[in-house]
Amino acid sequence: MSHLFLMRLVCTAAVIMLLGSVGIARADRFDDDLLALINRYRSTKGLKALASSPLYNDLAREHSRAMQEQDRMSHDGFEGRFDRAAAAGARSCVENVAWNHLTPQSLFDGWRRSPGHNRNMLEKKINRAGISKAGPYVTFFACY
Repeated sequence: MSHLFLMRLVCTAAVIMLLGSVGIARADRFDDDLLALINRYRSTKGLKALASSPLYNDLAREHSRAMQEQDRMSHDGFEGRFDRAAAAGARSCVENVAWNHLTPQSLFDGWRRSPGHNRNMLEKKINRAGISKAGPYVTFFACY
């Protein structure tokens, strides 16, 4: 083996160990862990837990992927004639988006400190939610 190959191998192993030690979550675990954090927070405020909705997860996934493809964070398509809120078939919906958080806890903490995002997580009327991460982009979509 060449010296250069060994150096690359050692560096790759170090990066993998470092990423594992800071708790970077896989996308599917990220989604589940973020919903658990939101539900735990809601319970401290006397609010009901949000049920995971397959439809809302699909809508959140579609939006997260669109943000990833456009390489920009947005609420494009949330409201309007052909939008996520209408596709959900619900009376009212809320949405939080985020970018570039390595852990669900980091993202949750950011939303909790933001009045608008915090208000959405604590909306009393919502009862179902979908969360999806695509690359660095995350969408939380919840309705009643």
